[in-house]
Amino acid sequence: MLNQIPNNLLRIPSQNGAPVNEYRIHQGQIEFRSLGPQNKSISPQTEGWRSLDASDIQLHFALKTIVAQWLMDRLGSLREGG
Repeated sequence: MLNQIPNNLLRIPSQNGAPVNEYRIHQGQIEFRSLGPQNKSISPQTEGWRSLDASDIQLHFALKTIVAQWLMDRLGSLREGG
């Protein structure tokens, strides 16, 4: 169900043909994009990445999503030097 690629990238696979969602930490920002068929960006002109704002991130933590857990894991490994 859940697939982590590099440490700074989280990929949430598709269910029933829905887009694949990816989250990454890039230049100090948390970014999101959706990938359609053949893992092509839905917005190819920008590669589809958009920065999450504070309210987006707060919502993930409030809902205790897998994204929030991934961010907590990343923050913990950064504190430990990894």
